[in-house]
Amino acid sequence: MSKVVLFVKDSEKAKLTAQEVHKFLKAEGYKVKTLLNKRRSTTFPPLRGYKLMVVIGGDGTFLAGARLASKFGIPLLGVNEGRFGFLTEVDREEAVDILHRVLKGELRKQKRMMLSTYLIRNGRRKFLGNYLNDVVITKSAIARIMEIEVFANHSFMAHIYGDGVIVSTPTGSTAYALSAGGPIIYPDSENILFVPICPHTLSNRPVVLPSHFSVKLKTLSPDRACFLTMDGQEGLFLKKGDTVEVRKSKRFCEIYLHPDKSFFEILRKKLRWG
Repeated sequence: MSKVVLFVKDSEKAKLTAQEVHKFLKAEGYKVKTLLNKRRSTTFPPLRGYKLMVVIGGDGTFLAGARLASKFGIPLLGVNEGRFGFLTEVDREEAVDILHRVLKGELRKQKRMMLSTYLIRNGRRKFLGNYLNDVVITKSAIARIMEIEVFANHSFMAHIYGDGVIVSTPTGSTAYALSAGGPIIYPDSENILFVPICPHTLSNRPVVLPSHFSVKLKTLSPDRACFLTMDGQEGLFLKKGDTVEVRKSKRFCEIYLHPDKSFFEILRKKLRWG
């Protein structure tokens, strides 16, 4: 492993941590590139030949880093300089020690599925990207009820009236989907989670689907009444009749796991379980 990229949140604390990590890597003889994840920044240089991405920031920074790293098959290690830290498992104080163990090959990686998303408008199908967490359609106007037809693997599933819908990976099951009442799915599982947001019909419940299913969401609300968001960071207004198609991506995100924390320990800490 000779080339490492640091993907850093645009904050003073994260930059200071990045300086420490950079200094350590240079002393170990690694070539280091630092990329700052600035707000609204979507273009980054190609990373062919890099063997590790160290994300220094919060979960939002990690999601942006995952979209970039997955293009080049680069595994990630997350150092928490954000608020919640579900994905950035490593604390600042232990970052150098755990990174040293990664470089020595002592830590195991976990493969996480991603979602490919397409917009079908006026008969044309446009690829939007691959996402680690979720794809969400929400209402864009206050006090308006949205109408969405949902198809699972080409079969009509439900007509949703409400505030929106979430299509999530297992990784994203602890994000917006959890707040909307969805279940927690173990992160290296391969399932697609469908969660209605505040459905008008209370019998509309979350559904866990096989990963080989596709999910199509057809908007029946007026133009610009619905907004599509991917990973909470990219989005666009939808028109009446638009269909958003979500399916398992061919790409994966590989994450180095904390050597001393299980997923359930993280849940207990972050969700304050007893």
